[in-house]
Amino acid sequence: MRVALLYRGRTPTDPLSARLEPMAAALDMAGMSVEPVAYGDSWAAAVIRRLVDVAGVLVWADPISDEGDRRRLDQVLREAAAAGVWLGSHPDVIDRIGTKEVLVTTRDLGWGSDSHLYRTREELRREFPRRLAADGVRVLKASRGNGGRTVWKVQLPHGPASAREVPVHASVRVQHARVRDSSATLMSMAEVLAVAGEVFEAWDGTGRLVDQEFVAGITRGIVRCYLVGGRVVGFARQYPDGARPRGALDTLPAPGSTPDAVMGLPSAKTMYPPGEPALAELRESLETDWVPGMMSQLGLEVDRLPALWDVDLLLADPADPKRAAPARFVLCEINASSVIPFPPESPTQVAAHVSEAIGRRNRDRS
Repeated sequence: MRVALLYRGRTPTDPLSARLEPMAAALDMAGMSVEPVAYGDSWAAAVIRRLVDVAGVLVWADPISDEGDRRRLDQVLREAAAAGVWLGSHPDVIDRIGTKEVLVTTRDLGWGSDSHLYRTREELRREFPRRLAADGVRVLKASRGNGGRTVWKVQLPHGPASAREVPVHASVRVQHARVRDSSATLMSMAEVLAVAGEVFEAWDGTGRLVDQEFVAGITRGIVRCYLVGGRVVGFARQYPDGARPRGALDTLPAPGSTPDAVMGLPSAKTMYPPGEPALAELRESLETDWVPGMMSQLGLEVDRLPALWDVDLLLADPADPKRAAPARFVLCEINASSVIPFPPESPTQVAAHVSEAIGRRNRDRS
């Protein structure tokens, strides 16, 4: 059983990165032969010829990178799937759960938020100034992206406006999530609409914008929940600069830290095993409630879920033992294109999942 590990490369001969070696080792231990495949758009045809000869493919390629986006790669993967190759994360599934549009499609499930989808520049111009005037701060997110490349927090300098909508000449405060500090830029509303509106031309004109409420709990960081199929295999915590963790869910914000200042988070993560007691209730909710609800909402079967994916949750409110109130979470995004780093326990779980999925497919065909 040959399984390809596909990753972006600058040349066709780029070796497997050290961060993926544990995954390769786990697949090998499970009896699979691993074939590293460096991908680049300029040699995509050669990659297709290699992929149609393997049983399955696991992919690590961000939606957007310095080398470009995933449009050509997704075509390659769809061709491989049509030839009978099993994909650890099919582009069609990524389109459903791995884009920011999932914030809108699942907003009525637990962890939902006030979020809206803009499909055109006209929708953005017509609706966003009204929502910003009412709330004083909103977050705009391109439907496809990673690393905070196309995520902006837009804020009125003096809170919600009395006017029905923010005029185009008004100044607003803009923080870009890719900038990992509290710096902000003053821009006119017209400039914000123009810059964010460029998203609609991306991905061959299929780009979309999601407008989400701002969650002040960003000062407590996020909880990343790693899953293999429908099972949780670990967690990570990611904190703002200067924040001090006090256990898996308790966070002491940095001195002087305010929701107005925090937007992008440093990339460092603190890993927790799937059996972490403080996260047991969250794990139970994910596996028995939220994931099945999401699948029902999106028309997905469990065997279509990615081999490795993660759900990022903002810790909106911490638990309050005095009121017996559990922690409250808000969905931030789902990553299904390139999950790295991953918990140290997860490669073994991924390998078992891959072996079972490919074996089941082979049995069904026979």
